[in-house]
Amino acid sequence: LERFVAPPAEAAAVRATFAGLYSLQTDAEYEHALQLTRDDPEGFVLKPQREGGGNNVYGRAATEKLSGMRAGERKGYILMELIRPRPRQLALARKNEVTLGQAVCELGVYSVFLGGGGQPPLLNEVAGHLLRAKLLGTDEGGVAAGFAVLSSPLLEN
Repeated sequence: LERFVAPPAEAAAVRATFAGLYSLQTDAEYEHALQLTRDDPEGFVLKPQREGGGNNVYGRAATEKLSGMRAGERKGYILMELIRPRPRQLALARKNEVTLGQAVCELGVYSVFLGGGGQPPLLNEVAGHLLRAKLLGTDEGGVAAGFAVLSSPLLEN
């Protein structure tokens, strides 16, 4: 990050917005991740490397699952610090029904990168975004799975 953002104080401010991601590949990384979940059981989500929703493990259940994982199984997961966005009162529309409630939004920004081999990139561009909203207390975020709805950004000060 410091290669792209200077001075160091600005890089530190940007870094403070990042959620921690922790590999489980090596024994040392696994032990570190397990200790993090033991120290703060509600602060992390254990995420499998697959799409579709409904597969994340939260809270104390993440610690329990991690505790029983074999080395080969760990390669399919990553531990992520739980992001806690500020909730807002929203109206969520799904299947011709509107639900009012405290909700949070998640923004995904998609990009395209084509390059490698130490050569300058052939393509490195933003390709779009997706904003989804879900009721507070809903752990999963899949739109197709019915946990969230598509939304539109509203910027405010």
